[in-house]
Amino acid sequence: MFRRLLPFHQPRPNACYTHGPCLKSAQPAKMRFMFGRSRGEYRPLPRYENHDIPSDVSSDISSDSRCSESARRTKWIIGGTALLLGTVLAARYLVPCSESFGYVTDDAPPSDKVLTAQQLQALQTGNHSISAGGDRRLRVFMSADSPHINLCKSAMSAVALGYPAPILLNWGGEFYPKEWYLAGSHIAKLESLLSVIEDLLARAEGEDSDAHDHDLAVLVGAHDVWFQLPPSVLIQRYHQLNREADKRVHRRWQDAQGFAADFPIQSPKQSIIVTAAKDCHSTTESDSDPHYMYGRGTDKVSSTPSYPAREFDKIQPRCVNNAMVIGTMGSLRDALIREKAKVETIAHRGRQLWSDQPLFGEVIGAQETWREWVRELGATWNGTTSENFLSKLARDVREIAKASMHGERFEYGIGLEDSFSTISPTCSAEDRGDFVRINDVQAVQEASVKAGVPYEEVRIRGVPGELSQKMVGPKQLEAVEWGDVPLYSDFYLGVTPVVIHHNAYPDGPKRKTRLVEWWSKMWFHAQLRNLVAHAMLPISPRSIIRPLARVTLQAQTGEGEIRYWAPKSDIHNRMVKIYQPSPIDTTSGGSYIPMAWEGICQSGTERPWHQEIFGDAKGPWQM
Repeated sequence: MFRRLLPFHQPRPNACYTHGPCLKSAQPAKMRFMFGRSRGEYRPLPRYENHDIPSDVSSDISSDSRCSESARRTKWIIGGTALLLGTVLAARYLVPCSESFGYVTDDAPPSDKVLTAQQLQALQTGNHSISAGGDRRLRVFMSADSPHINLCKSAMSAVALGYPAPILLNWGGEFYPKEWYLAGSHIAKLESLLSVIEDLLARAEGEDSDAHDHDLAVLVGAHDVWFQLPPSVLIQRYHQLNREADKRVHRRWQDAQGFAADFPIQSPKQSIIVTAAKDCHSTTESDSDPHYMYGRGTDKVSSTPSYPAREFDKIQPRCVNNAMVIGTMGSLRDALIREKAKVETIAHRGRQLWSDQPLFGEVIGAQETWREWVRELGATWNGTTSENFLSKLARDVREIAKASMHGERFEYGIGLEDSFSTISPTCSAEDRGDFVRINDVQAVQEASVKAGVPYEEVRIRGVPGELSQKMVGPKQLEAVEWGDVPLYSDFYLGVTPVVIHHNAYPDGPKRKTRLVEWWSKMWFHAQLRNLVAHAMLPISPRSIIRPLARVTLQAQTGEGEIRYWAPKSDIHNRMVKIYQPSPIDTTSGGSYIPMAWEGICQSGTERPWHQEIFGDAKGPWQM
């Protein structure tokens, strides 16, 4: 179940990098909460003119919009009369009361309707910036309570691509809350992630210091995700998405303030990315301007789908679907503490959730509301105070504003990733993506046209630039010619994702096809046994350890670069590990128990796991 974010959807960037060819640039609609002065040029979303719409769409629109000349005259007469009457009434009743709406008058607002610089500074949250250079570590987490062949595929794809061995959470159901009969496993995923992050950060104070606030944590689904690109690509895209989001947020911050300077609250920095999906039943109120990416019927729900997911085939991604959550350890800890508090509140009220995704949706929604309120404060900043007419705010906004002024935190640096560049769901995109060798231009063009992309608008253009980084990651991947191996790509969005997410409906006809038959399509499948064997070899003391990725920071920061490494524990033992929390009555930390592939992959009386995983007739797994 996916959580709709309306009207708090984070605006998508207009860059073609995100959505392929830009057919029309759009400014995000602004949520107006106050009647106060605003120096920002906020306006409703622009409507498409006929010459801006693709021909297959404009023909329908033009035919539907014809009206007679007499009807137009009638509308103008009625509209003009109403406008004149409205002007007279406004002059009579509104002008004397303008002060109560926060408009500029000769008199200053009452003292209880303003916030001073000191009060505004108190609203500034402890947003975790990741601009500083230095060394960081990457950790991968998956939530799984028992062995399964699909868990085996997810974990083994990560190991083969050079990611740190995944840490399994909630093994045996330690965190499963029995009262959550609808979303117990989902809630357990979040609580176990919070537990392991707190445990790792607590160890940073001891001699075995290995975790820090700025380290990167990745939580992915355990049973339906496959990695296809190395960690250097994921890390670079994470930073690129954050940079784009920071620029977008900062621009809106400046637009709101106009010529005002020294507003005490700085624009937030993004440090957590939550992936998005299509199927959240969005409507035209979603605060997004359609780009007609899918041609005729973009953002229209199909009325006759062949199975449930098909109805969202042409819907653009805009809903919380935390198949992947990636962020710094410190930021994630803070956000998860907030979500845990929400869980406790909901449980106290006797309410049930279907999933953990509504929790992320509520936190992001409150964050976006808080940001809009603060932008309004910036719009009325005069150098010493900002106007704050709480009575003129919508009820939900007023509650957040009051809570914020009493010290409650709402800013967590969370953003939605709707470009599918990190992880791409195949649900509701059955015919939109496929495996293709990117260097084969003709094959890419044929596959794109087959998927429905116009012949002249092929959007997959060359091997992703992030794959050009040298001297990072495992040596066994150096010889891979990425343009000559089959990689899953979304032809409409124009991206080759790092991870593939097979989030099909459990009873959907594509579920078995993807999770079973598509496994042999992965580029590494024929050499999987050797790749995993090399990845799991202990590192010799004489070996030169290479970073997983290098990220060059912007020149103006003067901070150099960030280098990401695997955890220290992977140097001596590169097996998948199970996290077991410490007992409540002890002060010792949790345990990280290595687990052989047999204990992860073999479930019940199924056929031997190595037959489906490797498919090479070489027998059981041996190091």
